[in-house]
Amino acid sequence: MRLPSRPVRTAGLLAVTAGGWLAASVLIGVLGTLVTVPAWALWPLTVGAAATTVAACWLAAASGFGAGRTFWWRLGSAVGLLGIGTVSQAADTLNRPDELVAMSPPTGLLYLAAVSVAVLAMLRLPGQRRTWRARIALWLDIAIVAVASGLVMLRATALLPVPVTSGVMATALRIIVLATACAAVTAIVKVGMGGTGPIYGRALWILSPAGLLGPASMLLAPALQRWPHLNATVAVLPPLAVLLTLSARAQTRANVAGLVPAQVVPDDAAQPGISRIPYVAVGVTAAMLLAETLRAGSLPAGLAAGAVVLIVLVLVRQHAALRDNSTLAERLADQARHDDLTGLPNRRSFTGTLQRHGGGATVAVCDLDSFAALNDRLGDDTGDEILRQAAARIALTVGGTALVARLLGDEFGVLLPAEHPLACDDRLAVALVQAFQAPLPVGEHDLLVTVTVGSAAGEGQAVPDLLRRAELALQAAQRVGANRQQLYTADLDASAKHHADLAAALRRGLDQGEFRLFYQPIVELPLGRISAVEALIRWFPQSGSPDAPASPASPASAASAVSPVSPAEFIPVAEQTGMIVDLGAWILDQACADAAAWRARFGDAAPRISVNVSARQLLDPELPALVADLLRRHDLPPQQVTLEITETAVFAGGPALQTVHALRGLGVGIALDDFGTGHSSLTLLRTCPVTTLKVDKSFIDELNGSPQQEAIAASLSGIASTLGLRAVAEGVETQDQADRLHVLGYRFAQGYHFARPQPATEIDASLLAAV
Repeated sequence: MRLPSRPVRTAGLLAVTAGGWLAASVLIGVLGTLVTVPAWALWPLTVGAAATTVAACWLAAASGFGAGRTFWWRLGSAVGLLGIGTVSQAADTLNRPDELVAMSPPTGLLYLAAVSVAVLAMLRLPGQRRTWRARIALWLDIAIVAVASGLVMLRATALLPVPVTSGVMATALRIIVLATACAAVTAIVKVGMGGTGPIYGRALWILSPAGLLGPASMLLAPALQRWPHLNATVAVLPPLAVLLTLSARAQTRANVAGLVPAQVVPDDAAQPGISRIPYVAVGVTAAMLLAETLRAGSLPAGLAAGAVVLIVLVLVRQHAALRDNSTLAERLADQARHDDLTGLPNRRSFTGTLQRHGGGATVAVCDLDSFAALNDRLGDDTGDEILRQAAARIALTVGGTALVARLLGDEFGVLLPAEHPLACDDRLAVALVQAFQAPLPVGEHDLLVTVTVGSAAGEGQAVPDLLRRAELALQAAQRVGANRQQLYTADLDASAKHHADLAAALRRGLDQGEFRLFYQPIVELPLGRISAVEALIRWFPQSGSPDAPASPASPASAASAVSPVSPAEFIPVAEQTGMIVDLGAWILDQACADAAAWRARFGDAAPRISVNVSARQLLDPELPALVADLLRRHDLPPQQVTLEITETAVFAGGPALQTVHALRGLGVGIALDDFGTGHSSLTLLRTCPVTTLKVDKSFIDELNGSPQQEAIAASLSGIASTLGLRAVAEGVETQDQADRLHVLGYRFAQGYHFARPQPATEIDASLLAAV
């Protein structure tokens, strides 16, 4: 348990002491009504309470800073003057016991000085820094509260029984009461409307009831006249001391705990709400004016003039509020049309402008290549700066007459009018691709970030779906690769329709069991014994699917009766639509089931299975749990399974690489497919938990050719051997290649020379023949 600091303990002790002064005053005051006590009995207690309050206020000042420190020094000084005035009034009262209110001019001046310093402290208390418009609104609110409170207090003082009905003393008493109430109202206004700034809000709220003690003293003075030891001052000063001491204690605790800001925050960093205080003040004043009108039949001239001033202030404030609301609505509308990060128009603004365009426009949509990978690797702050620099690069490329917008994520749109020099054919797309051949300045570094662009032209007439056509062109360019551009043609619409039909057929095919797994053996060199098999997906669409012939007689005959759709056609569609996650889960399940069946029949001679896992699947956080569940459900040792990934899928690290580590933690093998073709192969061997390298076919095709090709193939085998990894040569098509690979150190190979992909039943036959 954390013990309170010394200033907090001291503030608590002073609050208890002030409470003790009040309790003693109440006790002696009540006792004096029953028995005789000296007339001076309560004055020392009152002075002691004032001294305690001075100490509490100065302690709050000592633990604070800036304007808060100044405020509490002033408030402590005001209480100090009040204490000196109390000593002076004690002397006046004891010397002139027959007077109702014995107060010499020096005493009155001390009280007026004390109240003036307290009011000054409240008025000079800073609130939140605001714009000029917000300051005007605040001062109008304060003026409304001040006028309303002034009217109420003037009427109240007129009705209160003042102990001295006329003369300088009566005026002084009224001024003191009004000033005390004004200080309390100022405290409420500061908390409720102006913000507390460096003063703890609860401390000011504790002070606010002090304004009632002035009028209370005027009511108590006649009632206490019959007892010599009682006086309005000794009756109200101890409660005032308790309020001030508790307020100072709350401020001290807040200072020590760091609950007050080190500096006054600006208006845009605060969260101001609508203050109810002006409404309450106007409502109370209206009720008072109505009551006075009903009682007297008319309003006195002073109250009537005050009511007119109040009405004018309310009208001016409402007019300012309406203007503020209009300005805020315009600002919100502008924010709704623009992107916060880049300051560019957003997609809503871009499409709205495009719909209003008369025709002949050219639209381009460009996407930053591999931005998600860069953002994961370099962090969100760097990613944001890349987007800002890319926006600036695009705007600089197309010039001021073009509209540049951030459409979504790392995708930008450009709208050119017909007269723009780039608004012809594919000039805009080419210019954008070329503009990003130069690195982007990001922080202290220059990063090479390329773009892929799709463009479409309006051809001299209004084209409502110009943006859609540009996005179709972008998708076509992305299917080819990165750092490319594509101009829209009518063929892309047909391609998009085929893409949509294929996506729907994929879902239907998965639900209706139209997919089959084929397996290509991975053999040991030089004898060719099957060591493992790679699972490859095949799709045999039934009636209703794209390009499907008549449905075969039974699902069992599907593989032989229906021509399959090439994986090169449907896998990209599955990737783009996200269906690869469901399709990949089915492949894993079926492959594990086949592997478990082989293990049951052939024991340790059963082949391992290799299953390809896509980049999209690696971003699925549920993939490790899915693999663990399949291994458990099929009772399959994890060493029997290898998952094949590509270099590009894990190049950027981030969630994909974390998933690979989680999969390796299950005990399954990790194969790096098409090894040697990526731009980070050797780096990945240090960061990715690889167990197998599958050397790309391009290195195998040139064997028995130039010495350089053989040197590369041999070096890759040597790297794998040194690191304790299995090296598998892919795409072996001749016996000469197989022989040479064995000489170069390869012990595993895969390719058409050994076997083409085949159903599981044919793998069974091969395994039985080898037994």
